[in-house]
Amino acid sequence: MIQRYWAMDESGQFREKVSALGEVVQLPQGVTLAAFIRQRCNAFDENQICPQCEELVEVRNRSQACKSALRSTTLCTRCRKERDALALEAEKTKAAELVSVLAEYRRTQACHVVDYSAITDAQVLLLSALDKAVTPRLTNAGFTLADCRGLAPRYFDEFVETLKSAGLLLEDPSKAKPGTYYWNGDEVWQISAQVAYLLMPGSAGVNANEVIRSLSARVYTDRDGIFNLWLDYAVAAVMCYLGDQCKWYGHELGEQEWDEIKSTLRAALHTYSVSQLWFVAWKVVKDAASLASHQYYNRVKAAATIPGKIRRYLERVKRESIELRYWSRPEQQPGGTLGMLFDEVFDIDEDTSGVAATLRIARATGQEHADEIDAQLCAPIRDLMIDALALDAGTSVMLRFAELIRAGYDVGCAVEEIGDSLQREHADDHSAQSSSAGQQS
Repeated sequence: MIQRYWAMDESGQFREKVSALGEVVQLPQGVTLAAFIRQRCNAFDENQICPQCEELVEVRNRSQACKSALRSTTLCTRCRKERDALALEAEKTKAAELVSVLAEYRRTQACHVVDYSAITDAQVLLLSALDKAVTPRLTNAGFTLADCRGLAPRYFDEFVETLKSAGLLLEDPSKAKPGTYYWNGDEVWQISAQVAYLLMPGSAGVNANEVIRSLSARVYTDRDGIFNLWLDYAVAAVMCYLGDQCKWYGHELGEQEWDEIKSTLRAALHTYSVSQLWFVAWKVVKDAASLASHQYYNRVKAAATIPGKIRRYLERVKRESIELRYWSRPEQQPGGTLGMLFDEVFDIDEDTSGVAATLRIARATGQEHADEIDAQLCAPIRDLMIDALALDAGTSVMLRFAELIRAGYDVGCAVEEIGDSLQREHADDHSAQSSSAGQQS
């Protein structure tokens, strides 16, 4: 049977068909003739020569056999086993090297410590919100980007990247899934979605849980930094709703169009609330959907009008003093832990206008009257600098200013003291010059 299965004529054709041979032997259920033959023999094709050792190449079925002699591109069984053994050994070596590289990378990161009392207010808020989103994995178990979805309605990965770029998060390869890190040539690459992160160690003797507790006691003072973080969050909230509406109506926008919309919304959020811009998003997307049904439009052309429609509608609202409606929060869109934190600390939510948000953050940071103070100091500082430059005393004025600040003077008192001193020196010089002129005459 084996000989009949492999028998070929002078033209390289098999003498008997498999279907005919299958009727000769009663095969068990599910067993093919090729498997039956393969279990009982090793067949070598005289028309195929191993390119490495020039031995005959083994074939497992008829489809692998050649009709005429040729130099095979397939290795023989022995050479293939040797090659596979070498490849396996090289793979084990590279795997061991990867483990060593990742361990060293982990140790290098862990050697760095962060003075959490010196990080910005915005970073404190982000870390606190991230802790609420991934508790307790921020401090001990490790977390991935997918675990951070509860941080914000959209762009949560960008918020995490902000913390990573600031050196507040470390990668922990030991907590990542197998295969997260791999060799690409001589470089170690990673699958970003599977990277595991941890909170960067604090100062010596301070564990991660104590760091989180210290963050909750922060006294916020950076009005501008916190407001910019609010704008980042508010843009994410509006863009999430806009994206859902576009998906509902089948509108597809390009990356450049999304970026254009983000810029427009960020500027508008200085004045309006998130819920008011939800209404704008709903109205514009619905108008674009209606436009798509017109004779000379289609869905692609209609979607392309959305960035311009948002901008023009906001311009009209401002020009005609139109009162924007407040839109309810979509059920499928939670606010995220960052939004909850803004509500808890600053009493800011989706219905808070940009103007009100600015005032509430200024009040909470003790900067409510900072602009008024800056305005009061503007004229005295300008006059002092003019006098200093006129008298060629710029260097001495700056040194004296630094000396007074170190001594405990506030800015206003230091400016006044230096100004009075300059005027006295100028008056003394003028008097001395007048006396000298009188003696000469």
